[in-house]
Amino acid sequence: MIFFISILLTFLFDQTPGIHQKLKTSQLVVVTTNGWNNIDGKMSTYQWENNKWSPVLKDIPIVTGRSGLAWGKGLHDTDLNKGKLKKEGDGNAPAGMYYLTGLFGYQDISAKMSSLKVDERTFCVDDVNSGYYNQIVKSDTVQKDWNSAETMRMKSDVYKYGIFVDYNVNPAIPGKGSCIFMHIWSKSTSPTAGCTAMTEANILKLIGFLDKSKNPVLVQVPQSEYPKLKKLYKLP
Repeated sequence: MIFFISILLTFLFDQTPGIHQKLKTSQLVVVTTNGWNNIDGKMSTYQWENNKWSPVLKDIPIVTGRSGLAWGKGLHDTDLNKGKLKKEGDGNAPAGMYYLTGLFGYQDISAKMSSLKVDERTFCVDDVNSGYYNQIVKSDTVQKDWNSAETMRMKSDVYKYGIFVDYNVNPAIPGKGSCIFMHIWSKSTSPTAGCTAMTEANILKLIGFLDKSKNPVLVQVPQSEYPKLKKLYKLP
C-alpha cells in the first residue's frame, strides 16, 4: 500500500516542466547513436498532441560527424557538458538540444519553415577570427574578412536540401564550432564534417514534418545519455 501511495504522490506532485514547456516546442527530432565515437545512428520525430509526445517518423538511418558526437553549446543544461566537448574542426556533430530554425537548398523549398536559396556566392564562415563567424553570408553583399568559409552550393547534391541547426548562437563563441546542419548524406558509410545526414528521401520527409510555428528542437546524444535527458526534460 505504501508503495502505491508513493507512486501516486510522485505522479500528483511532480510538476517539473518538460521540454515542451521549457522550450515552448511541440516538435522533437531525436537522434541517437550507439556511442560517442560512432558515426551511424537513428532519427525519430515526435509531435506534442493530447498532452503527450506522439511518434511520427521512426528509426530513420543517419550518419554524424567523422569523430562521432561531442557536447556543444545549446539549449540543454551546461552541467551536462562534461567529457567530450565540441571544438571547431574536430569532426564531431554536437550532442545536446538545439532549435531547428530554417531550411536551405539549391532551389526554393515549399514548406512550413522559412528557407534560403543558396548559390555560389553563399558561404558559412568558419574562420574563428572573422566577425561573421558561424554566420551565413553572401560574398557580394558583405566585406570579406575571413580566410576560411564553407560554400553552400556544393558540386554534389549533399546540400540540395538542408536544415539549419541553431548551434553556438546568441552569441557565437569562436572555437566552439560552426556551420552545423542536417543534410543529405553521400552514402550510409560516409560521415560528415560535423553535421547529421540522411538520404534525400528521408530529409524530404523531415522537411515535410517540420513546422516553424511549433519551434522544432533537435535532441542529439549517444544512446547511453538519452535516459538522463529523458528524465530531465520529459522526453518521449
